[in-house]
Amino acid sequence: MTHYDDESLFQFAEGTSPIAGEIEAHVACCWRCAQELESHRDIVQALGTEDAWAEEAKPAPKQVIMDVMAFAERAREEDAVATVLCDQILSGPSTWWATKLRQTEGVWTAGMVRQLLERVPRVLETSPAKAIEMTLLASAVAEELDVVGYPCDYVIKLRAQSLRERAYALSFVGRFPEALSACDDACRLFEQVPLPEYDLARLKVVRSSILRSIDRIPEAIALTREAAETFERFGDRSRTITARMFEAAIVFQTGDAAVALSIWEELMDDQDLDGVTRVGVIHNVALCHQQLGRADQAVMQFRRCIDEYEMLNMTVERTRSRWNLGRTLVTAGRLQDAIPVLRQSWREFESLDIIGDSGLVALELAEALLLAGQPAEVPVICRDIVARFTRAGMTSRAITALSFLREAVALGQAQPSLVRHVYNFLRELPAERPRLYAPSPAGSIED
Repeated sequence: MTHYDDESLFQFAEGTSPIAGEIEAHVACCWRCAQELESHRDIVQALGTEDAWAEEAKPAPKQVIMDVMAFAERAREEDAVATVLCDQILSGPSTWWATKLRQTEGVWTAGMVRQLLERVPRVLETSPAKAIEMTLLASAVAEELDVVGYPCDYVIKLRAQSLRERAYALSFVGRFPEALSACDDACRLFEQVPLPEYDLARLKVVRSSILRSIDRIPEAIALTREAAETFERFGDRSRTITARMFEAAIVFQTGDAAVALSIWEELMDDQDLDGVTRVGVIHNVALCHQQLGRADQAVMQFRRCIDEYEMLNMTVERTRSRWNLGRTLVTAGRLQDAIPVLRQSWREFESLDIIGDSGLVALELAEALLLAGQPAEVPVICRDIVARFTRAGMTSRAITALSFLREAVALGQAQPSLVRHVYNFLRELPAERPRLYAPSPAGSIED
């Protein structure tokens, strides 16, 4: 990412920049430039006071500028070193990372926290378990930082941001109680720093996504709307869009696909929508068409999403779109097309270690096979699901339902309707419910 120099940011802070629009758009998504701009605004504000021009106060503004420039240079140096160290530490199995971190010199810096968190959103799409481990490393480093070695509660804010990223990563894999606990810890830290409203709004979106997944719908809607209002006040259009997407997701979850579709179709035309998010909106539009019985439109949109997610290397979202393509093909009666799509989706979820979704798509595969008159593979699928759910410590209700299905299959009494009944039961369990697409509520540290 290209960053603006101090002179350009200072002109913007003074209100004299000829490229104010470009800088405003850039700082909305660049943590580094936003921090430097905040410092420049403090300088401009200080220079506007009478005390700043008093004879005895003249050296103070110069010292502030020197401190800001020194800190900016220090941050750049820390980031450069941390980038190299992250490449070294994050190689090999993730179980080695914590040990390698402790054995490496020069890692206990704010730059290391920033670089670890910057990588989390990308890794989350391909290996959620590794992303969670990275947030734990970031928190470990942040906890060791000297609070007096950095300015203005900077360390406290980094610790809170690490917890926010961890909360979202945990919710991504269905570990909701842990995710809510991380949100609570992050909130307590954010409330200790000056002007926490913006960061708290970002945390509200993360919490809202978790509450939505555990059926605390009214609370989720209230938090999302509060966050959107805050983002609008701060002029952050991209995060306003994110909050609206979560609101649409909640509406969709309540069963009102038509209203959700209207929100997402409106967002598709928003000029501030980035490329990745636009693909996600298309995915959600396809889900609405699926729910509304418009199979041809849904199939076309899901195939488009699969291709685009593949190009973006977003493995998890690509697999979810593929799963929904298979589901739509089953609904349309195109079983021979659906079976290989569902089988591939099942294996991909297993390789990603997303147990809940892998079990759901496996059940849909079993149902499709029974509908197609191909029952031979169904017993193997049922045994595999029960074994995986048991090892993962899923809820006893889920294991009981799956065991019942397995026995019915063994007795030759399994019908597609029974498989669908078990599927619907599992889908209503909070920890197993599949997700709509939405951009990361936490975002990277550079956002």
